[in-house]
Amino acid sequence: MPPLMVFLAGLAVGAGAVALAPALAPDASRQVRPVLRAGLKLAIAAGSAFRVAAAEAAETVEDLYAEAEAELAAERAQPAPQAPAPRNRPARRKAKPRGTRAAP
Repeated sequence: MPPLMVFLAGLAVGAGAVALAPALAPDASRQVRPVLRAGLKLAIAAGSAFRVAAAEAAETVEDLYAEAEAELAAERAQPAPQAPAPRNRPARRKAKPRGTRAAP
């Protein structure tokens, strides 16, 4: 059962016990007290487990962010590849189409 569900179940048991205890009579409230205490202990344990899970998830996200940031910094630090410089060639003359003669 996920920690949040355990927490909510413990909270519901505790709230129900608190709501019913005065209505049932003082003797019944003494009998409900251990149930209430168990519900509260369950809620505290679930809250602690949820806090640990949230901290681990936050740490994982922080690690991923730091890795991505480092990769971007490394990519920016590398010089971009340069295109080869064009060679200077003499200009070519246009070729005359074959089969044509120059005008006299």
